[in-house]
Amino acid sequence: MGMIDLKLRSAQLHCIKTALTHYENFFVLGPLTPIGKLPHVAALYAFSRHSDDLADEIVDETEAAAQLNQWQDSFQDSLNGQVDHKILRALKATIERHNLPTDLLIDLLSAFRQDLSVNRFDTFEDVRNYTRRSADPVGRLVLRLYGFDDPELDELSDHICTGLQLANFCQDIGDDAQRNRIYIPLDECKSFDVDPIEIMDCTPSARLERLLHYQNVRAYKYLTAGLPLAEKLKGRLKVTVRLFALGGLQVLENLRRDPQAALYRRVSVSSKQKLNMLVSSLKRPDYSPSLDAVK
Repeated sequence: MGMIDLKLRSAQLHCIKTALTHYENFFVLGPLTPIGKLPHVAALYAFSRHSDDLADEIVDETEAAAQLNQWQDSFQDSLNGQVDHKILRALKATIERHNLPTDLLIDLLSAFRQDLSVNRFDTFEDVRNYTRRSADPVGRLVLRLYGFDDPELDELSDHICTGLQLANFCQDIGDDAQRNRIYIPLDECKSFDVDPIEIMDCTPSARLERLLHYQNVRAYKYLTAGLPLAEKLKGRLKVTVRLFALGGLQVLENLRRDPQAALYRRVSVSSKQKLNMLVSSLKRPDYSPSLDAVK
């Protein structure tokens, strides 16, 4: 094994360790990921996680923006063979192996950069523009890793990925408020007669509950619009997509009972619910929600 191979192996192991040990992740590394895909899924995850951490973990926004710009420059350099970071070395090999479209990775970086300067959204179209760059590329890149390059599958994947991110916004209302972020469109706040200050202060009210329920329903509709994706796939990827979709739907079902609970804590999925989801994902699940979840 040559020196280059040793460096690549070390870089890939670094990415796998990052994926397994980071406190927050949105990829699954485990029995559902084929051994041959592990280093490539991990490389995508490590790149996304490192980029997001630059935006979220550096307190000074000017410094964070500078670090993100430098990181993007390093990424561009790596595509031309000038690699000086383990994550970028592993990612370059993954890009070349699976012919990944690098514009999707640039989209991710642009979304992370936007997090530094935008903490309010006037309309849902503004939110959707954000999720097109922050969520949808992830699904499309994973499809490419598994050999799928189909516009129909991409569209279904976009629905699921945006639905999952919208569900994440719903469950993180309070946490985002602490970071001075509101992902609920301001024009919808006005329509429901909710002052954004009420969200920032986590002040419950019947008006706010109706607004949050409206957000939950939209996330549900996006998720269900993408559900046919799983049944068009095969093997472990089919099960993985089912599992992700079920996870998002379960979060929304938990929020349905008390939409304002997310003002005080991150509404999560219980261990029992996770087990039920895993069992359901092994067969074609019944995604039917409670009737009032779609009103």
